[in-house]
Amino acid sequence: MPSRANPPYPSSVDDHQKNSYGNIQQQPTSNFQYNPWDFEYPWSHGLCGCTKQCDETCYSIWCYPCFICHLTWRMNESCWMTCCLPGSLPILRTKMRTAFRIEGSYFSDFCVAECCPLCAALQMANELHFRKVMR
Repeated sequence: MPSRANPPYPSSVDDHQKNSYGNIQQQPTSNFQYNPWDFEYPWSHGLCGCTKQCDETCYSIWCYPCFICHLTWRMNESCWMTCCLPGSLPILRTKMRTAFRIEGSYFSDFCVAECCPLCAALQMANELHFRKVMR
């Protein structure tokens, strides 16, 4: 029966590695530090890229509330969010930017969505189309 003074397993990780593998190898290290908050991708389409998808552009111009409702549904959010929550477009834009690791800030999302909501919504729809999110 093993006692505390003489356990049946090695007392440290180093002893275990020496006994199991014969030698210890150091893993290479790097001075690179990964920051998970660094977003590295740009938007796939510009803010004025409304000529890329003519059908979505016409849909957004003639029935903007329906277009926004469909956009929120494609982003797995409730359609009522855009009706009941004022300023929901910057929130949706930030959600998309964070999910796809797109460069920017909440301030830029807010400014774009409040100054030109149609252009912002079309840019978001183009991004979903580019990323093949076709829900």
